[in-house]
Amino acid sequence: MCRALRRLGVGHADLKDVSQELFLAVHRQLATFDATRPIRPWLFGFALRFAANHRKLARLRDHVSIDAMPHHAPPAPRDANVEARDLVLRALETMPYERRVAVVMHDLEGWGAPEIERELRIPLGTVYSRIRLGRIDFRDAVTRLSREQGEP
Repeated sequence: MCRALRRLGVGHADLKDVSQELFLAVHRQLATFDATRPIRPWLFGFALRFAANHRKLARLRDHVSIDAMPHHAPPAPRDANVEARDLVLRALETMPYERRVAVVMHDLEGWGAPEIERELRIPLGTVYSRIRLGRIDFRDAVTRLSREQGEP
């Protein structure tokens, strides 16, 4: 669930707190789970709601000025896998939320379009459209961010 939360826009600094709250909510609601249905969509629904709530709260907290931020030493060199993961996360953050959710669910979490349709309660054609447009958004964001970093 932590991976899904991160992909849905929960920042690394807040990931432990949000995932802890999510797991507490899951524990409280466990008695309402219908064991005849798959658990993955039920759990992902929690992740969607918690990520959306986190994004709303984060907008309220974004009033902190840069000058108030502590100054740190330059970061240590990072390996290519970490850089690639960060590029993917930054690209996802630039995407419209609805498209990001569809791409994360389909391409990164492995959900089928009909599963996404049922979970998000949107028409199947809308699911396919969001995935297609989200992939275009993602590709464009990766290209732009790579250029900004001076990568090929």
